[in-house]
Parts: sequence; structure tokens; C-alpha cells
Amino acid sequence: MKHYYMVLDSRAQVDSDSAVVLECLGNHRPSMKSLSKDWGQQGTVLVKYNQSGNELTNEEIVAVMP
Repeated sequence: MKHYYMVLDSRAQVDSDSAVVLECLGNHRPSMKSLSKDWGQQGTVLVKYNQSGNELTNEEIVAVMP
């Protein structure tokens, strides 16, 4: 199963459907060091989605940027 990692705004912690995708990172999990450098102190969230056919499903919050 393929996964896609995306950076979403802070609304993803409550309702991922209303959150804005800020960056799509592909199927490799980025390091927290690089994410903190790019998105730190902005309240962003790293979310992992599973690919099912042509749809992204089963979102999972992986990290909240410090």
C-alpha cells in the first residue's frame, strides 16, 4: 500500500476536511528536522494518507510541528 505525506494547517487536528494542504511531500516520510526548519512555529500538521485506487483515505496525524 502506498502512503502520501502532506503538511496541512492546524485545522487538520480537528477536521482534516476543512484544513488546507500547504505542501505535498510524496510517499517518503520527511525528517522532523527538515519539517521544523520549513514549517516550525506555524502550527502545521504532518498527515499520512493511504492510497486506495485513485483516492487518498485513512488520514493519520503523524506529527504536529514544534
